[in-house]
Amino acid sequence: MIQDSYLILVEMVSSFKNKLSDINARISEYTISIREEKSCVKEFEDSEADDFKIFYPRKDSTPAQKAEAEKAYLRIAECEEEIGKLNEIKTDLENKISQLESVLKNETHNISLINFQEEDRRRIVRDLHDDSLQNLIHLIHKLELCNLYIDQDPLKAKLELSLVSKGLKEVIGDIRNTIFDLRPMSFEDLGMKAGFERLLNKINEERKYEVVSDIENVSCENKLVLTYIYRIVQECLANIDKHAKASRIFFQCKVDGQNCVIDVEDDGIGFDEETVDAGDEKHFGLSLMRERISFLDGTIKISSHKGNGTKVHMTIPLVKE
Repeated sequence: MIQDSYLILVEMVSSFKNKLSDINARISEYTISIREEKSCVKEFEDSEADDFKIFYPRKDSTPAQKAEAEKAYLRIAECEEEIGKLNEIKTDLENKISQLESVLKNETHNISLINFQEEDRRRIVRDLHDDSLQNLIHLIHKLELCNLYIDQDPLKAKLELSLVSKGLKEVIGDIRNTIFDLRPMSFEDLGMKAGFERLLNKINEERKYEVVSDIENVSCENKLVLTYIYRIVQECLANIDKHAKASRIFFQCKVDGQNCVIDVEDDGIGFDEETVDAGDEKHFGLSLMRERISFLDGTIKISSHKGNGTKVHMTIPLVKE
């Protein structure tokens, strides 16, 4: 529904811009005509001035010359009147285009929001399918195996049930993390600082990284902006965990005026910026981050070289219209 209205708006703006282009072309034609008519009138006036200098008493202009001059003045007046009418139409079209483009900008944000939400849904479905669902299927097989062991080898069945119990607890933990991702409670209830700290703790559950952080609390009346900042940082840390092969992560979040400034660095394998393919799964997260920051009217700078890690610098306005 939103996409349909978006396309209608795009067509309307395009139509108005075409009309505006035609109006400007007609104004240009009338302006050229006025210039030509004024040139003819000037020649006539210069001729009279020369006659006045040379002859005394001054010789009279011919009736034909005067008639042509009067016609030229009339044509100039007509052209100026038409330009005035066209300028009124032009102003009206420009106002309509401005209003529609403002609405179109909102529609674009709405479509971007829907796309981002859809991407989040796909990510959650993928995580549930690849992790939780597969683990549950594996545990069901183990329970079926326990059913076979329970009479023949009760001790072995007991050991298998212990493994099943441990596996179920891990699945419950994964599902809880997924629920947290849907509605990050620490971020909403305790603030962004607590949310970022939880993300860093989560990524370092197995103590794979040396994590250095410097985090200021970020506040904003628009909760959507905070949610997107949280998602961007979440994606950035996920990229490090999946692809960087790093041992150290530096994370800094500062408030600079009305902007949130975030720096994330790792000492991983890095990549060649010039050969990055947006469609490559390894760099899809970077593309997603760029889109989300663009949605927030922010900026992102990614610096990376093979073997020298990656640096990400983000500046995101905390006031969004």
